[in-house]
Amino acid sequence: MGKDRKFQPDFNTNPYRIKQTPSPSKRDYVDFSTRRICPACGYNIKIDHNFCKYCGVDISAIEPVGRDEISKQLAITAVSDPDPDVRKEAVDTLGDFGDNRVLGVLTYVLLNDPDDKVRKEAADELGDFHHPISLDVLAKALKDESALVRKEAIEGLKKIKKKTDPKELSKEKPESRGIEKEDSEPEDTSENDNIDFF
Repeated sequence: MGKDRKFQPDFNTNPYRIKQTPSPSKRDYVDFSTRRICPACGYNIKIDHNFCKYCGVDISAIEPVGRDEISKQLAITAVSDPDPDVRKEAVDTLGDFGDNRVLGVLTYVLLNDPDDKVRKEAADELGDFHHPISLDVLAKALKDESALVRKEAIEGLKKIKKKTDPKELSKEKPESRGIEKEDSEPEDTSENDNIDFF
């Protein structure tokens, strides 16, 4: 062993190196019969809670998934199936239901799934819901390690802001907002023409 050779570690062949993303089998199991997921922060809370104890958001207007058997089974698949393609399809199907009760599941998948394609699909579905409670979660997704997820989070934020922005609503015709035009008769201004104000 000569003194002129320097030790240079190769970090790619280190047998003690730990991967950063957990495998799908090690993720937490969520019992949707007794638990629900907060759609604002993605934390797992009791099903009968109306306020999230982690972020304080009122979720009383959003039904839990556990009360509908089909949504419950799809939510379990979206959260715990070992195959990322199956999880992605489950997320897509939950989003196609268009029911607000799946917002928590989509939030959980967006924040916790190890596969970037599944997280991207969850961000897409959250944006399609146009629900303002998803704004914070999509903003968190802007810091995701995957560029696919960040791009979809930007698109989702645009969709929600456009749908809930009062300026955009005022630009639309009243009929498209569900407001009927009033049939008002034109005012008779002939009497007021002869009045001098100073």
